Amino acid sequence: MKEKRNNNYLIFLNILIIVYNLYIFLSVFQKKAILTDDLASIYQSEFISGSYFSYIFSFLDSTTMAARPVSGLVMGTLSFLSHNNESVYFIGLLFFPLSLMVIYWVAQKMLSKELALLITLLYSCSLIGTSIQFSSIMLNSNLATIFFVLSIYYIYVRKNVVVSSLFFIASVLSYEIFLPLILLHLFLIKGNKKRILFAALTLGIIVIFRKIIQPNVFVNSYQRDEVSRIFELKRVMQVVVFSLKLFFKDLFAGIYRGLLNIRQMNVLDVILSAIIPWIVFKLFSDYDFKNKLQDYKKLSILSLVSILFGLSIFLFSSYIPTLFGFNNRNLGAIRLFYTLFIISGVIFLSVKLKMHNKTISIFLAGLAFVFIITNISVKNSWIYASRFNNKLFGTLKTALKDNHIENGEICLEYDVFNELKNNPKLTLREPLFYDDWEGPMLCKMNGINPQRIHVYNMVRKADCEFKFLYKNGRMIRIK
Repeated sequence: MKEKRNNNYLIFLNILIIVYNLYIFLSVFQKKAILTDDLASIYQSEFISGSYFSYIFSFLDSTTMAARPVSGLVMGTLSFLSHNNESVYFIGLLFFPLSLMVIYWVAQKMLSKELALLITLLYSCSLIGTSIQFSSIMLNSNLATIFFVLSIYYIYVRKNVVVSSLFFIASVLSYEIFLPLILLHLFLIKGNKKRILFAALTLGIIVIFRKIIQPNVFVNSYQRDEVSRIFELKRVMQVVVFSLKLFFKDLFAGIYRGLLNIRQMNVLDVILSAIIPWIVFKLFSDYDFKNKLQDYKKLSILSLVSILFGLSIFLFSSYIPTLFGFNNRNLGAIRLFYTLFIISGVIFLSVKLKMHNKTISIFLAGLAFVFIITNISVKNSWIYASRFNNKLFGTLKTALKDNHIENGEICLEYDVFNELKNNPKLTLREPLFYDDWEGPMLCKMNGINPQRIHVYNMVRKADCEFKFLYKNGRMIRIK
């Protein structure tokens, strides 16, 4: 009877995770919440001409995609298909739930169905790397995660070094975030010969592509890995400080702001954030946590070490680890292993402290509740940021009409940094209008001709022919 009841909870939680993630996707899709780099990508897709193959080659021949041909091929295809219908562009968001399916499939092969569902749930609503969930252009991170997880499966479960190596290569050529995690594979592989084969095959193909094929095939090839940066002591210390800040300050600040934003939630938000943790509690109330206690200890240690390896990628790039803004898109690997670390760590410590099953279940349900609330808050903030941008440009359109301006460069001033820091509706300082490439699509969406009017944030450019100040919902011409 107990087994049948637990199976029912298992099925119910499975359904709820699917419903929850489809709901998040449909919310973003319905509101057409497009921010930052996605604005530029959609706008550029409207000017696509020529055949599919000529466009794909030109798309890959860029400083951002030449090093990422796998995800570049997918993203380029999506852009090509969306040039007649911008709604197609949002298909890119579905690569996040696709990554969840792969994570669950692999996790239940390595652990249990119950823990696989919990890992999938908490990963799906983690506060880390939220841009990979809400931005289509970040499908490269989700592809990298899919290939990396499959690579782990073929090493740990199937013991197939060659297939695992090929998936790992596909992950790195989608996005570089998992590259340092090659050390995890070498740890999991049993036997020195197999380790040497994996390292030689993986690193050999990656180096050959990056150093020989890429610069010779693509004119705009750019080597994104800057090895010399690891010798810059100031840079290393910066990464260390920002990493500590991320885990010991930013996470708690994000959770606090997320909980404050409960007032912005609708009825369905409230229902999902209440019922899913309740099912988590019921599912784990009779779960045997003690049976694999040492496995939880090993998983927590391995996850912690993997987080450190994952953070090391920032030593070779110009990015910094941060929870805020669009730059959190580089945290896909950290998101995965932080989820594993939190779950395994909570279970291990709880069992060691001789807590009862129901107490452990309350902790896990509490984690689910906090994660879901903050994730819903970020969803609402992402939608709010898109609405803010459209209101900004809609008000500008009226001001341009009132001032009889039909051509020229417009410098738009508004206190963007104060807005990002203090606006309570922005959970993680979701990206508001800032960069030059965001302007054309925002103009088009709000009835301004982007061919004749070019809008810049005054922080980025201050020498325009016309200047407007946006304050308290009003647009005032100041030049």
